[in-house]
Amino acid sequence: MSDTVELEKRKTVCIGIPCYQNAPSETLMDYMRFGYYLGRRYQEYDFYLAIKSKSEQFRARNAIVEVALKIGADYLLMLDDDQVIDWEDSSGPSIQYEFLRTLIRHLEQDETRGIVGALYYHRGGSCRPVLMREGSDGGFFYLRDDEIKGKLQEVAVAGGGAICLNMKIFDKIASPWFEAEMSLGTDVQICTKARKEGFSVWVDTSVVLGHVLSRREVITPRNRHLFMSENAERITEGVQSSWRNSAALRLYCMDAEEYIGKTLEDWQDVYEKYGPHQLTFEKYEDKKEYYRDCGKEQLVRQVMFHHQDAMVRQLEAILSCVNTRGVSYGIDFGCGSSPVGFELVMRGHKVDFIDIDGAGAYEFTKWRAKHRGVDARCGWSWGGPYDFALALDSIEHIPNWQEPLGEIVSRLKPDAYFITNYFLNEDTKNPEHINMDKEGVQKYLIEHGVYPVNQMLWVRRDLSAKKSA
Repeated sequence: MSDTVELEKRKTVCIGIPCYQNAPSETLMDYMRFGYYLGRRYQEYDFYLAIKSKSEQFRARNAIVEVALKIGADYLLMLDDDQVIDWEDSSGPSIQYEFLRTLIRHLEQDETRGIVGALYYHRGGSCRPVLMREGSDGGFFYLRDDEIKGKLQEVAVAGGGAICLNMKIFDKIASPWFEAEMSLGTDVQICTKARKEGFSVWVDTSVVLGHVLSRREVITPRNRHLFMSENAERITEGVQSSWRNSAALRLYCMDAEEYIGKTLEDWQDVYEKYGPHQLTFEKYEDKKEYYRDCGKEQLVRQVMFHHQDAMVRQLEAILSCVNTRGVSYGIDFGCGSSPVGFELVMRGHKVDFIDIDGAGAYEFTKWRAKHRGVDARCGWSWGGPYDFALALDSIEHIPNWQEPLGEIVSRLKPDAYFITNYFLNEDTKNPEHINMDKEGVQKYLIEHGVYPVNQMLWVRRDLSAKKSA
C-alpha cells in the first residue's frame, strides 16, 4: 500500500528533443549519460522521452507538447540536439546533470513561474548569451555579460534550447503553441505567450550548458571569445585563415629574426635570459626603466609566446573583430612587438602604437614600420578619434591603469570597439602582472560607457543619448 502511495506522489517529466538527422556525437554521448543519471538519481520522478524529427522546428515543438499533454506530464524539459550538459567532460557522475532538479525546484517554489531556462551561448556570430530582456519599445535585446548575475533572474525570453516548462501554462495557452518562425523565434513565441497569460519567465544563469558548433567544438563560457568574427555578427569555419600558417605570422617571425640577427631555432639562449631579468622587477622603482633594460630578450619572449596554441587562437579571434572592408583608424596601447596591430597596418588600416620608448619590443615595431614601408600609416603618439582600440597583454602591467584607460576611452568614437585579452589572463605568478583587478577594470569600463560583448570584445555606447522624435 505504501509503495502505491509513493508511486502516486511521483511527478512526471517529459524530455522533448527536436532532432535533426545527424545529431553531434558529443550530444549523443552526453544525453546517454544524462539518461543513465536520471534513472539512478532522480527516482522521485517518472520520465518520458519524446524525440521528434525537425524538418520545421515549430512543428516538432508542437508535437512534443502534444506528447507531454497526452501522458499527463507535470513538467516539460525541452533540449535541442546540439546542447552539451556536461561540457567539462567529468570522468564520473557529473553534478552538471543536477540542473534539471534545480530548474524544477525553481518552478515549484513559485506557481506563477511558467518557464525556467539554463544559460547557453549562441554558436555563431558574437556568441551572445541566449536570453533577452524587453525594451521600452516592445523589442527584445540580448543581455550583456555584465547583466548576467550567475543566479536565478527574471527575463523576457529564455533560450528554447534548454528550458523547463510548467505544463500548467498550456491550460491557458491555446494550440498551436508554436507557429512558423516568420518574424519571431519559437523561444520568443512561447515566452511571450506565457507572460501574456500571467506567468513569469526566468533563467538560472548559474546553470550553464555547452552548445556544439557545426565543426564539433562546444561553445562554453571559457572559450566563446575565440569564435568571435568580423563586427561580432558572423562566424567563419576557420576564423579567416589560420594565424599559425598565415603569411602574417611568417612575416612577423622573419622580421624578428632579421632584427635580432638569429633564426628562431637559435633563440633559446636569448630567451633564457628573460627569466632572470624578471626576478629583478621589484628592484626597479621606475618600471619603465625595467622594460627598457629587457632589451631584445623582450622581443624574443613575445614572439615565442605568440606561437603558443592559446595565443594563436586569441590572435585569430582578435584579428577577425576589426572590420577589414574599409579603412579604420585605431590605437594599439602597450603594443610591444604588436603582432596584431602591425598586421592591421599591413592590411591598410592606420594605427597609433603606444608603448615605452627604448623598450626592446617597441623599438622593433618602429624599425619594422620603416623596414616594411608602412610608416606613413603608423603613429607613435596619442591621436583619435578611434574606430577601435587594442589593449593586448598590457593592462595587467600598469599600476595606475585608470589614467591610460580613461585616455583610451575618451578617444573612442561612438560604437568603436575596445579589444583586450586582459580578462582572459590568469597568470598571477608573473611578477610583471601588477594589476589583476579585473572587477575594478570591468566596473570602470562600464561606468565610462564601454560595454562587453564578451570577455574580449567591448563596444562604446552612449546609452544616455535620447532618440530624436
